[in-house]
Amino acid sequence: MAATGYTPISLYYSTTAAAVPVNSNLVNGELAINITDGKLYYKDNAGVVKLLASNGTSAPVTTFSAGTTGFTPSTATSGAVTLAGTLATTNGGTGLTSFTSGGAVYATSTSALATGTLPIASGGTNGIATPTAGALAYGTGTAYNFTLAGTSGQLLQSNGTSSPTWFTPTYATTGKAIAMALVFGG
Repeated sequence: MAATGYTPISLYYSTTAAAVPVNSNLVNGELAINITDGKLYYKDNAGVVKLLASNGTSAPVTTFSAGTTGFTPSTATSGAVTLAGTLATTNGGTGLTSFTSGGAVYATSTSALATGTLPIASGGTNGIATPTAGALAYGTGTAYNFTLAGTSGQLLQSNGTSSPTWFTPTYATTGKAIAMALVFGG
């Protein structure tokens, strides 16, 4: 029903389910509607009839592009689209498809992450999760290591190039005083 003083607009339409207009049915820019399917079509300036909108939840998307996200459509790129893939770190993802149980996620570069034992360069401990009670940590120059605890009365000695060792110092008694002779070096 037209309002007074206005011209009603009538669209090319169909009541046949799944009917789609062909380009000879429309002029460029003209709209057509399938009132049974709830789909709106238009003819573009190249003479191609395209779906403009749909009320169906199974086909609300007509085209899709994931750009450089690392995602790719795992279904057709029209209708409902399901994404597959791994979100790239440059787009806020991890870039990883699996993780190491109990491991750490750390950066291996400005655009890549890894999972597993945290390397020493990133603050890790060379994969040593639980050192032995009483053990002492030391650096080898390329890794962390632990030496087992010595026995009662032993001292720790280093030669400056390899792992430290425990030794038992020699004691000498002179009267009431006890003198301890420490041997430095090898």
